[in-house]
Amino acid sequence: MNALVLILIVLAWLIGGYFLYSKFLENKLIKPNDKNKTPAQIFKDKLDYKPAKKAFLFGHHFASIAGAGPIIGPILAVSYFGWLFVVLWIALGSVIIGAVHDYLSLMLSVRHKGEGIAKLSEKTIGKKTFYIFSILLWLTLMLIITVFAVSSAQSLVEVPQLVIPFFGITFTAICLGFAVYKFKKNKLISSLIALALVIGFIWLGIKFPISLPFTTIISQNIWLIILFIYALVVSLIPVWILLQPRDYVSSIFLFSFLAIGLLAIIIARPIINAPATIPFSISKIPLWPILFITVACGAVSGFHALVSSGTTSKQLAKESHGRFIGYGAMLAEALVAVLVLIFVTAGLKWSQGIPPIEDLNFFQNALSTGWVVAFGKGFANVVNSAFKFVPISILIVLGSLIVNIFILTSLDTSTRIGRMIADEAIPKKKTSKFFKKFLLTLAILIPAFILAITNSYKTIWNMFGSSNQLIAGIVLIAISAYLVEHKKPIWYTLIPSFFMVITTLGALFYGLFNKNGYIFGNLNIGLIIISGLLIIFGIFVFVETMIKIINIKKKQLF
Repeated sequence: MNALVLILIVLAWLIGGYFLYSKFLENKLIKPNDKNKTPAQIFKDKLDYKPAKKAFLFGHHFASIAGAGPIIGPILAVSYFGWLFVVLWIALGSVIIGAVHDYLSLMLSVRHKGEGIAKLSEKTIGKKTFYIFSILLWLTLMLIITVFAVSSAQSLVEVPQLVIPFFGITFTAICLGFAVYKFKKNKLISSLIALALVIGFIWLGIKFPISLPFTTIISQNIWLIILFIYALVVSLIPVWILLQPRDYVSSIFLFSFLAIGLLAIIIARPIINAPATIPFSISKIPLWPILFITVACGAVSGFHALVSSGTTSKQLAKESHGRFIGYGAMLAEALVAVLVLIFVTAGLKWSQGIPPIEDLNFFQNALSTGWVVAFGKGFANVVNSAFKFVPISILIVLGSLIVNIFILTSLDTSTRIGRMIADEAIPKKKTSKFFKKFLLTLAILIPAFILAITNSYKTIWNMFGSSNQLIAGIVLIAISAYLVEHKKPIWYTLIPSFFMVITTLGALFYGLFNKNGYIFGNLNIGLIIISGLLIIFGIFVFVETMIKIINIKKKQLF
């Protein structure tokens, strides 16, 4: 299939979803009113609560929810199932489930003092379940921090051209934050200068790559230490200094990547080489439920609710901005996921037999080296086919930088949200506000660092897809309970919640009981226990919330 036809169909669907379905939901369920003061205005403290420029906040939200998810998930899913079902799930899931999940969790938090999704759910599912939910969210975030930190450290070692741009973007963002918020300079001019600086740092990085004079393991551990110190500092300083402007600068770069990728597809019109479908007899992996936990970011992801209710809701300046930021950013991420799919299926060859050894132009070879290599090589080949004057080596560096930016923005956002979740769950004590935030931040970073430095996170990473999608299902049913309490229609969230919870439980049971699973395959007591706890927790919360919904409905009828 021609990649141009595919991307045009997806674009038309996403645009229609935004202007039709999201507007319908806004009028039906939210009815924003800009006369209502948002938490950013009521609790303005310049640390976590700070009204943000609309473009800045969209940049923060988009960059934070994206992470590496819309890159890893589609690449792995294509290798299991072919491209057709992956595209269908991204397109349908993002418009009908994912963007609804993100937008409503954002607006519910805005309407409730900027409280996190776990605290919001306490009113519906009770205090005991709130604490269990908080622990699940906190552990999931700790795992995300670990994996993102390791991925970023590895990329800095493997692609030394990224070192200068990494520090350069941070420096540029701080300058932009002070220029716009402190010195009230023109946002457009400041943004253009910031973009020019970033391009300059990228050029410097390519010209002067920085490699540490140690072994790969030692170099990676040094970068891990630097990244964890970075996450600690960034999560404790006011959002306007770095988080808002850095994510805004990052989003400009990321949207530039989207534009370049789209333009290259329009000019080159590459043909998709991968098969549309891969039968179960070949892959040995069932489409349901595994597709729906493999592709999370890009379709629907529980992590997004943590960002929506964790940092974004505390920076929303007007209620009317919510649809553009919450719903729109999810659709932008879906577009990223489809572009990634096109890059690896049209930019790389698909071998029906054994591909030539060491030829990274073949999907199977590139993926065996790592998903970063598969993405970078595919991106470089597609763009080079349209713009032949740009060397592939430079395009591979740009592709790696895109991945690095995605990862870093989620790293410090996850750290800040982890601190907030712990702060909401732990009883208030008479200690210094900053000192408490400092201790709570260390509480999530120290175990994450231990998992990263020892590589022991690899054992439990298998559970991330299931736990992440279980969170999405629980968030959707908690939103349904809120809507029924306020006499709003619930089918737009209740049906998706049924699908997500049942699918996640199906994936957990499959992981336990398939012949290669944790029980009958390679016996893994740790994963058996974690899977069992997630199953019990998911069923308990789902049943408790459904009982709550039924009881509210009965009261309303009688």
